[in-house]
Amino acid sequence: MEAAGGPGPGPERPEGPAGRRELSPGAPGESPGPEVLDEPGERAEPRPEEPPAPEGPGPREPEQLGLEETEPPGPTEPSEPEVAEGPPGPSVAAPATGGAGEEAASAGDGAAGEAPPAARAEEAPGPPAPAAPGGAERRSGEAAGEAPEERDAAGESEEERRERAALLAEHRGLAEERERLRQASARLQLRLGELLRLRQGEGRARAEPGAGGPGLYAQRLLRLQELREQREQAAAACRERLAARRRSGEERQARARAEWAAFQARQKAVAVSSLGRRLGGREAAAAAVDRLQARAREKEQRLREARVENIKLKHEIQNLETILKARGERVEGQHFMDFEHMKKENQKQSEKIENLNDEILKLKKKVSNAVHILAQFREKLQFVEAENQGRKAELMDIETILSQKRDVLTKTKQARDRLRRNNLKLQQERGLLGHEILLRDFEEKVDTVELLSQRLETLKHHHAGLILTCRGIQKKIKEANSSFLAEDDYRKEGTEKK
Repeated sequence: MEAAGGPGPGPERPEGPAGRRELSPGAPGESPGPEVLDEPGERAEPRPEEPPAPEGPGPREPEQLGLEETEPPGPTEPSEPEVAEGPPGPSVAAPATGGAGEEAASAGDGAAGEAPPAARAEEAPGPPAPAAPGGAERRSGEAAGEAPEERDAAGESEEERRERAALLAEHRGLAEERERLRQASARLQLRLGELLRLRQGEGRARAEPGAGGPGLYAQRLLRLQELREQREQAAAACRERLAARRRSGEERQARARAEWAAFQARQKAVAVSSLGRRLGGREAAAAAVDRLQARAREKEQRLREARVENIKLKHEIQNLETILKARGERVEGQHFMDFEHMKKENQKQSEKIENLNDEILKLKKKVSNAVHILAQFREKLQFVEAENQGRKAELMDIETILSQKRDVLTKTKQARDRLRRNNLKLQQERGLLGHEILLRDFEEKVDTVELLSQRLETLKHHHAGLILTCRGIQKKIKEANSSFLAEDDYRKEGTEKK
């Protein structure tokens, strides 16, 4: 959405890879309600639409292999609704009507938090200059050489980025706090000026008690009714314009998303087809293109955030200028106070800027020291790598010699085993030759065996003699038994005869 109330809506930033305009959610403290009026006495006035600026690629940083990628235009944050502006009317109703005075005072309070559209339109930024059509082609030729340097710079400035991010976050918080306090101070000052003017009007009304009377009250009521009708008409016109702008914005966003999706698909297809032969396959090319597109999307996201921050700052500047203008119209005596206040703020900001400059110088010194140290580390790393290569060559030679010696050792062990087997065979074939102790023992054993064999023979002879003797004795016993039996039989026969 665009801020209305100036000399027409400024041309939008071109949508696309580098020129799509981000929508601002509005300055801090503003209320994005559907109806915003300057004051009850101002009439809405439609402004003619201007054609949007031609879309074109803006200046971009070269990416690796000449590819430029941005995030497709998605749904943006809702900006301030259009506010109506009309010819300047009375800022405060007549003092006799208390309701009109209160409405004017509330309108004065709201003017500090919500910037009147007149100043917004006066300070509306102009369209950005379109980039040259051949810029992308020239940048794509330089991308291949600058990509390694960008990677080195990214690796070297990691600590610097962290410190810078912390400082920027602190600075942003302080700036937001300053703007909040400034707007609160402006609201209070405007409220004080309105109250002072109301008191002056009440003093004049008390000085002339008989002037007007019921007729003046009726006139004020009619004026109040007219102002309310004007406000309703202006609110209706503002709502209609807001709905129309929202519809046109949604249509343009849908078209931009569709065109951007087609452009992304076409760009990826062309990049894959051109890098497929170089990287050795469509899958590798698609992965490289996806990485480049992801990197470009991150960069585009940072660019979008910077643009949103820039638009917010512009809105804040417009709000401050509007507050200064309203303050000059309503309270002339506040100029000097505002000037002194701004001078003090400027001094404070100058001191802060000096401090930040000192910190930036310190960071630059740290960066230069880090770059110098990294250069030394690179040189040392190169030296160590060269030494490592030499030692690797020596290690390869030593491993070759070791493998040869291992082969020789294996052959030597095999020869040793053969000699051991031959030695065992020879020892078995030689017998007791050469062993005097064994020979003596063998002789003793042989003598012992001979003696034992002789003794065995003697015992055998003795045993044979004993057997013969036993047989003779047994024979004699049998003969004696037979003779005894014969005698016994003879006696029995004699006894029987008797």
